[in-house]
Order: sequence, then structure tokens, then C-alpha cells
Amino acid sequence: MKKLFYFILLISLVSSCTKDPIIGSSGNMTLNLHANYGGQPLAMDQAYPFGTNVVKFDQFNFFISNVTLLEAETEDETDLMEIGLADFGTSSNASFSFSTVPAVKYRGMKISFGVPSGLNKSSVSNYGSGHPLKKAFDTHFWADGNSFFFMKLSGTDSQNRDFELFPAKNSNFMTVIFPKTFTLADGESLDLDLSVDVLKLLLYANSQPIDFDEVANLSTYNPENDDLSALLMSNFDKDKALELE
Repeated sequence: MKKLFYFILLISLVSSCTKDPIIGSSGNMTLNLHANYGGQPLAMDQAYPFGTNVVKFDQFNFFISNVTLLEAETEDETDLMEIGLADFGTSSNASFSFSTVPAVKYRGMKISFGVPSGLNKSSVSNYGSGHPLKKAFDTHFWADGNSFFFMKLSGTDSQNRDFELFPAKNSNFMTVIFPKTFTLADGESLDLDLSVDVLKLLLYANSQPIDFDEVANLSTYNPENDDLSALLMSNFDKDKALELE
């Protein structure tokens, strides 16, 4: 009897180890980011009114990180992406797609703007092959500031002054929670659309545009302008330059 018992136990253990895993229902999701200026699609080298000034942009991009969905019926969070660079140099749209997202009801999305401190490293060797920060290291790492540029927004104004607004540093890392109720059904593909209005990025709290007549406001890093960097990154907010549709 004892030998039979151990034989049955062994069979049970083998069966439990080889049992097919139970896979829950899932769907696909795409996060679409749209760059606008005053509510219209942003285009490089196009003249835009900016207070009493006129501006043209030749570059706009920024890092998004820790993209997470918040489940509605539990405290669980679904992590979608660690980090990516949204670049609007050739189009006013940028997209990130995710597969096998749990098919449940959600109550919102959490997303950060900038590079998390744990990834904000000064050596390209910290990142594996194909990592977004490895690809962007040569263009976005600021050695003097020991930080990645979180955003790059550059161009010229009507006085032929070049501006380079490249905020950086861990203190300016911005995290936003967007309340939004939606359900992803099994096998469904769902789009979320996030708009960024560049005009609103460039406004003070009193809704007045940044004054480029102040030479210090033409750059956040050359020379360094911590106050302007903080303003620009604080405008990455749902009550300011961002809108989740």
C-alpha cells in the first residue's frame, strides 16, 4: 500500500507540473499621442502666433515612461511600457502599441513624462541593445547636467532668435493620473488618444506666453535655467497642456 501511495503521489506531482497554464482573456491597446498648437495639428517650420511674437518649431519630442493602466475593480495595475520617446519631427502623431493587455474594466491611466531616476544614468553601457535610452543617448543625454533631456522643443521666433527648451533633471520628472473609465473586451483592440498642446506648454500660470525678450528664456541649459525647466515640465498636466480623449 505504501508503494502504491508514493506512485500515485508521483503521478499527481508530474501532472501538476505539466498542466497547461490558465491564460486569462486579453486584448490589444494603442496609445496615440497627438501634438497640437492652439488646438491644431503641430507642423514643423510653420509660423504660429505667440503673444506679440511669431514662432516656428524645428523639433519637438519628449520621453514618456511608466505607462500604467489602473484596474477598476481591484487595486491592481497593468504596466504597459517602461519608457519610450515620442517624436513629432515628421508627423503630429506618435503611437505605442501593446498586446495581451488584460481584458478587464479600467478606471484610468498613469503616465510619467521624463526619464525615471533609476534609468537616468550617465553611461550608455547601462542600457541593453535596442533600449530606447541607448538609441537616444547621443542626442538626449546632457553630460554637464548628468541627465537626459526630458523634452526637446526648439525653433526660432520673429526676431530670428533661436530657442532651445530642453528641460532635464530628476526634480522635473512629472507623473500624471488620468481618470477614465473604459473596458477592454477579450480579443478587442482599443485606442487611447492623448493630446499635447505646445502653446499651453509655453504659458506661465497666468496664461501669458513665455517672454523670449528675456534672453534667459531662450534656453533651459545654455545657460541653465532651472525655473524655466520646472515650468515647462509642470505644464505636462491634465489641467494644462494634456488631454486624454
